[in-house]
Parts: sequence; C-alpha cells; structure tokens
Amino acid sequence: MPRRRITWMVALALAVALADAGSASARVVSAQSILPPGESGFVSVSGLLRGTGSPHLYDQQSLFIAFRRIGDLVGQRGQSEIPRSGVRIVRDAYGVPSVSAPTDALLWWGVGYATAEDRLFQLEVFRRGATGHLAEILGKSYLDTDIETRRDFYTPAELSAMAARLPRELLTRYRAYRDGINAWIARVLAEPALEPGEFVATADKPTPFSVDDLLAVGVELARTTPNGDGNEIPNARAIDALGSARFDRLLPLRIPGQISSIPASDGLFRSVPGRTPAQEQAALLRSARFVRGLPLPRGVQPAGAPGDPGAAGDVGPAGGNAAAAFSVSPGAGASAPIRVGGSYAIAVRDPRHTRALLFSGPELGFQAPSQLYEIEVHRPGLDARGVTIPGAPIVGIGHNAHVAWGLTSGLSATNALYAEQLLRVGGERYRYRGRLLTMSCRSERFAYRTPSAAVLRGSPNRSGTVTERLCRTIHGPVQARAGHVAYARRYATWKQELGTIVGLAALDEARNIGDVDRAAAKVTWNENIIAADDRENIGYWHPGLLPIRPVGWDERLPYPGTGEAEWRGFLTVAQRPHVIDPRQGWLTNWNTLPSQGWTTGNDPAPERVAGPWFRDALLRQLTVALLVRRTPTFAGLAAVVHAAGTTAQQRPLATGDLRRALRGARGHARLVLATILAWNGSYSQTDRRGTVEPGVAAWQAFKASAQALAVARLGRGAQIVGGGGPNAEHVFDVSLGQAYALRTLGTGGWRTAAAMAYRALVRRWGSGDPARWRAPRTLADQSQIGAEQPPPMPFFDRGSWEQLVELGR
Repeated sequence: MPRRRITWMVALALAVALADAGSASARVVSAQSILPPGESGFVSVSGLLRGTGSPHLYDQQSLFIAFRRIGDLVGQRGQSEIPRSGVRIVRDAYGVPSVSAPTDALLWWGVGYATAEDRLFQLEVFRRGATGHLAEILGKSYLDTDIETRRDFYTPAELSAMAARLPRELLTRYRAYRDGINAWIARVLAEPALEPGEFVATADKPTPFSVDDLLAVGVELARTTPNGDGNEIPNARAIDALGSARFDRLLPLRIPGQISSIPASDGLFRSVPGRTPAQEQAALLRSARFVRGLPLPRGVQPAGAPGDPGAAGDVGPAGGNAAAAFSVSPGAGASAPIRVGGSYAIAVRDPRHTRALLFSGPELGFQAPSQLYEIEVHRPGLDARGVTIPGAPIVGIGHNAHVAWGLTSGLSATNALYAEQLLRVGGERYRYRGRLLTMSCRSERFAYRTPSAAVLRGSPNRSGTVTERLCRTIHGPVQARAGHVAYARRYATWKQELGTIVGLAALDEARNIGDVDRAAAKVTWNENIIAADDRENIGYWHPGLLPIRPVGWDERLPYPGTGEAEWRGFLTVAQRPHVIDPRQGWLTNWNTLPSQGWTTGNDPAPERVAGPWFRDALLRQLTVALLVRRTPTFAGLAAVVHAAGTTAQQRPLATGDLRRALRGARGHARLVLATILAWNGSYSQTDRRGTVEPGVAAWQAFKASAQALAVARLGRGAQIVGGGGPNAEHVFDVSLGQAYALRTLGTGGWRTAAAMAYRALVRRWGSGDPARWRAPRTLADQSQIGAEQPPPMPFFDRGSWEQLVELGR
C-alpha cells in the first residue's frame, strides 16, 4: 500500500478518535418536562363509583399551573415490573414508564404493554375515531364524525396495502407494540378489577388490536395534526360578497412585515417557485370569476371557526353518580376536528460555552387524559425520552443522549378542493380533460348506540344504523355537493402518511443535526421540526409533501376539476424551507410562516397574515431579550416560556400605538386607552379575590371593537372570514379580523375603537369605572376522554406538554 494512502488513513482514524472523544463529553446537561393533568388515564370500575383512580391522573396539573416541571433526563428511578422475560418497565414518581429491552421488538412490546396499562380506553377511542366507529359506543351525534372519517380516509384493504409497504423493521415494531397492548388486554379480561370503568359506562368490552388498527391512528395523526382542510367554500362566499380587491385586503397571500422562522439572509424559499406578484393577482381575478358561477354547499364554516360544531355525544357532563361520572367531550375523539395553531418551539446556540438550548411545547388543547403520552425507551442504540400519541410506537417529540427536537404544526396548505363538473345533478359521472369519468363509490353502513351511562341518567335508549354513499373522484374524496358540482379534496399525503412514522423513527436515533436533516427528508407530513444537538448546532425544517400550485389559479378558492388547475408535482427536499445554524444564532416558531418567500395560502390559521402583529413577534422579542442579549441559560429559557404563556401576545407590541392614540384621545376613549396602557399584559396576575387587572377586559373589548369597526368598513361578506374570534388555545391572541384591524385602522381608528369598547364595557359591568372591570381569572377549556375529571385549570397559552433541554459539554 502506498505510504501516502497509509498516512491518509492514520489521519482519518485520528480524526474519528478525536471526534468520538469530544462526543463522549457532550451530552444532555439538563432536561425538564411537564404533562398536565398527568400521565395516567386509568379509572377502574370501583374507581368510577368513588370518583377516584390512578394516583397519576392529575398529579402534574398543580406543577404545571405553578410553572414547575419534573426531571426529564433519561434514567429516572422508580418502581419496577417485568411483564415478560427481557422487558423491564420502571415507573418514576409521576408514573412515567421507562422501558428497557435487549431488542427493538421486545422494547416496543413493553411500550405497548405500559401504554395499555395507562390509556386502554383512550386507545379504544382513538381506534374507533380513526376508523369511523365512535357512534357505536358514544351515540348518534357522532355519526357525522364517523362518516367523514370513512369518507376521507381509507378502506381496510387500502390500509393493509399501505402496511405492506412499510420497512420490514418498522412493521415488526408495530406487531410487537400490538402484541404488548393485547397482552395487557388479555390480563384485563382475566382480572376484571383491571378493566377501565369507561368500558362499563359504554357497555363495551376491550378487544384485541390489529396492526391495521394502530396504523389507522398513525395515518390520521399524520394527516390532520399539521393542518386541516382548507377554507375554500367560505372564501368563495366572501369573495362573491366583497369582490376580489377587498377580499385580498382582508386575507392576503403575503403582507409587508410578515414574520418568518427563517431569516431572509438564510434563504428565500418560495411556496410556488417562479410565480410573480403579477401572476398572483391575475390568478385571483381568474379564480374569482370561476367561483362566481359555482353553486356552493350550505353549512360550511371556516376550519376552526368559533361555534364550529363538534360531536356533542349522548354522554353529557359528569355529575354526582356513577352513571354520570363519565364523559367524552367534543373534540376528544381522534377524528374530532383538530384545533389548529398553537405549538411553539425555541432553539438558541451558545458558541461561547459550546452548548445549545431547546424548548418544545406542542399545544393540542387540554384533555383528560392528555392526547400525549410520555415514555422513555432503552435498547442498544436507542436511549430516548419524550411524548407520543397512544397507538404510535415512536418518541414523537423529545430527546436522546445527543439531540433534542420539537414539532409545531406547519399549517401550509397540503390539500386543495376541486369543483368537479357533473354530467347531471346528483350523478356520479364528471368531466376531466375532455373525458367523462365515473366516480369510485361504495355504500357503507354506520351503527350508533346510546351509552349505558347516558341511559341510566335518563337519556333515551337509541340505536340503529344508517347507510351512506361514499364517493371519490380522480382528485380525492367527495366532501360536498351542490347542484351540478361535486367538491372533492385532494391530499398531498394520499396513501403516503406512513412515511411520517418512518421519518420520526429515524429522528429518535439521531446523533447530530445532520441526522435530523436526513430524518426530516423522510417525513411526509408538514409538521415543523426544530432541533438542537450537543455540539451547539440548531436547525429548523418545514418538511413534507408540499405541492407546487398551479400558477394561474388562486389557492384560497376552489380549483376547477376539469384538469386545467392541477398541481405541478411537489417541492424537492432542497426547495423545502430549512436552515441549520442560522447567522442570528437562534430560532423561534409559533406556527410562523417558514420563510419570507412563503405565502399564507389557504392555510387553516389565517391570522398569520397579521404581519408584525403575529404572536411569534412576542416570542422573538422575549427570546432576544432573555437569551440572546445575555448569556443563554436554562433559567432564562424557562423565563421566556413563562412570559409567553401568560401575556396577551399583542399587548407589548401595541405600546407605541396605544400611546400615540392616547395623546389625542378624549373622554371615554382616553379612559379605555389609559386603562390598557396601565396594564402590563399579564392575564395570570390576580388580586386577593382572584380577579385580573381591568386592562384585561379593556383589551379584549378593544380588540373586538376594532375588529367590528375595521371589518364593517369592508362591507357585506367580510364577516364570513373576518368575524370570528381567536380559537380556544389563544384566548388573548388575535383572530384574522382583529389582526386586520390592528394593521389597518390607524391612530384615529384606534380611538374610535376605544370609545366603542367603553360602551361595551359599561354594558357588561354596569359601570364606567375601570376599577369595576375586574374579571375572575380565565379558565382553560378542558375536554374529557373518559372518567378522569381534573380540577379546574387557569388558562395559559402554552404547550399541552413542555420540555426544556440544555445540551453541550
């Protein structure tokens, strides 16, 4: 062998040794997490009668309220059980299971077993929700949810075909996870005292799970978590009433001052490469002409609109007896409408001390038990801790020994609504590219039954079946019909959802930011990834199958289904927004637009067009003040989370505008503006009576009045898309209409809105004295999936689970 070759190999070996030596000292330095109300969801039959259950039902809620957390480093100690040879489950003081095994199959068998111990009824609800069988145990009012699920997702045969395409090792993992769940079910059937009380309340029985059951949960998770269906129908109604110019003012594709996670200096990624602003305007006019002649289906609201009906169910709020001590609230089922927008994450580099900080806070609303489930896993090559969804054998968000990562909903439109031209009203033949095609249709039977708990409480005992005709076109499931048009939705992830599980499984074993980059390329969903490693690297990815929209049509409105508005493929991995180690040294995302070249499109979080008023502006401001302008610390990261989770996001941003409006204000307007300015923006600080500052009520009234004023100026139809309020996760944030008001009214408009707010405050409180405008602390909107009933919890705009991690040497 030539001497030169030997020298090169020795140098390479030395470099590898040095790298290994450096990584040996690198690690996760600190980690804390919190999962309200608690890890468990188990209430036995006897516990249902007594109103008690596992000690871990809500043992983390008081910690969460106090902004305290539990230790989250891997290797927590606690009580141990060995459910089978080779599998050890150690539960810490809060019931979080740490599962260890010598092989991947044994490990995930143990995770399945532990998950079923804690969340068996939730697994059942998720299975039924993801396959369209909730009404069979929860009542007739869940029929619409079941019909939508079976319409928009897959038949059992299609799901089995998708499973067959999974990598062999992941399919083996799912089988092991299934077997662990079923092992616990077998024990429950043999020992009735272990049966969750909810099965009795619904007259149901635990039954074994199949791999396809679990994959159905994963498919729905991958389809619906990052975003929801678009708002094309309400937008079409609005543009008919407003005209294209005013519609575009209220809901623009882009806006000056818009905030993005990736600074322009680190890349200008475009959602539709090559499309110019002039083409966008031409497309809007063309689409407006097209929808003007369309018959529109009735009863369709914007996704997540206030008053959006959930499945109320025949099981009502819990009362004081066993029959009433069970509830599945609207939004609790796996196939209930996803509450979009909320999760946030922060990553900060500290090159001076060779370390990085990461916060992840997925916000799915507050449920009892949580939709998230915390786990720790150990086998050769894998040591990780974090959260998953019951039914998914992965650590979805968390950290291992070298990398920490968080996920936030991407909210880019990865679906589109096509208006198919039918040959006849009510028919199943339609026109596409000059041909007549026939829909693929099937008839499905749906059963419903009133739960026994509701019958005992006096509700009518109703059961029965209905049969529905479910159809698809070349674009996708037919979701609505009107006259000669069938509206079909095309999904970018159609039959590709399980690619997300493949990518997340790879993310669990990442050893550095480069491995995260490779894992991000595999996922098919549009869930942002923010990560940090123990070599001080940080990164952000806006991944998934992102369609390239037709240049000549506007994505906010329905496309013609005749073949003239088809997607032009998908963005390549390189075209998807991403950045590693940005020049500024930090990253934030609160469902923020990924890059300055991105448009808001037809996403389900239209308040992102708030521009500089978008909620991430507060998070960025806090991050810079507490972590960037001073030495980044774990305590500083916790302080950012506390401030972001207790502050009305736009109040600190509005100080200058409020002062300018106050200078020329008189009378009642001046009183309202002064009251708001005297308030620091916190909606969590209370007096001895538990009431908040008068500025809280004044600010909420001001935003509502500003919205009414600004939206009314646009004329008839603006209320369709601009008339709602913030969703339940963002009570003190702004809605689309409020964001429009803040950015368009001007100083005079702010004074007028303040005067309007004064009249609203007097109507509510019966007094014009701000000292009387003190309200009790706002409570969180909690839903239930079973018998667990946590105590009331104050509202926070925070993650449903939170993890803070420091990595370095």
